[in-house]
Amino acid sequence: MEYFGKAVAELFDCASCYVAVMSHRNGSELKEVRIGHAGIDPSCTMTVARIARKGAGADCSLLEPVNARTTFVRRLIGSEPEAGSHSVIGRFATRDRSTVVFVAGWRRAALVRAEIPALARAVRTVWETAHSLAQRSPHRHPDAEIWLEKLASPAFIVDESLHVHEVNRCGRATLLAKGELLKVDGGRLAGPSGPVTGSLKEAIREALVRRPGEVRLNTTVPLSTERQQFAFAKIGAAPTDWDTGKALVIVPQFDEALGAHRIAAAFGLNWAEERIVARILQFQCPRDIGAELRLTEATVRTYTKRIMLKLGINRQAEFFLLYHLTQSPFGAGRREKAVGVASSDCRLLDAVDKRPPD
Repeated sequence: MEYFGKAVAELFDCASCYVAVMSHRNGSELKEVRIGHAGIDPSCTMTVARIARKGAGADCSLLEPVNARTTFVRRLIGSEPEAGSHSVIGRFATRDRSTVVFVAGWRRAALVRAEIPALARAVRTVWETAHSLAQRSPHRHPDAEIWLEKLASPAFIVDESLHVHEVNRCGRATLLAKGELLKVDGGRLAGPSGPVTGSLKEAIREALVRRPGEVRLNTTVPLSTERQQFAFAKIGAAPTDWDTGKALVIVPQFDEALGAHRIAAAFGLNWAEERIVARILQFQCPRDIGAELRLTEATVRTYTKRIMLKLGINRQAEFFLLYHLTQSPFGAGRREKAVGVASSDCRLLDAVDKRPPD
């Protein structure tokens, strides 16, 4: 927002610029910044919010001169320094479904109507450019994007404050585009709820702590435990020297067959048991599993109880926890920890911790 405000002030040859952004994803939250002599007057917030709501989802920009004597404008950018000064107001919708409102002044020359279409396009381009620059680390390694694109799953590089420095194409296309499991708000990574965001921040902080004689932690944070949208994030310190102090966040793509194979290898399950685990991960009930494998429902239930005894679990939901605990995108031999797992499940974590490397 600051980059954008400075650029707009320069574009319109103004000393002051007020910028407000309304994110419609977060309950129409309004964020404001000032450039130059512009002030943030609380009495104007409702007016700015009303202007922003009118532009929600708009495809075209609003750009027009405003009367210098308007009290609203004076409260935002201060009184005109000399008679005959001019100001301009603009509003447009961004690609991430936010609305930007700005007021710039004071211009010596009035805004010419013929200039408005070109200036409207220029303002939108300035915003997209400033927004893109704000997402990038000032010390960004030239191979960062290439490295991330090699990962098949959505991946992000973030710092301790959850500021996003890099994101791969899969992350933009499968997660951020939907905004259900993860989203970027004000340049920072956020989960679907406050507690999830807090868990992400805690996990990243812990992953970045160096401990004598120990490797950095790999952490699993549940993003959603809903039946039709089960997802976890895997977190660890970014494994490259150029990203010291930053963490890598990966959201593995769910593959029940591969997950069942990893669980079977880690706990010594036989082929028949692995097939049942794969179908449990597909949310199939014992009756459907039996019909597909040509077994009775009672036999499937017996197999399932035997498998759970081997795994040291007592709830079928823990099959999904094991799915993610047996998956480490940071290499074998590193300890994994599940955030928020009850102490009664320590035996499950210990069993995974002691599994043989792939």
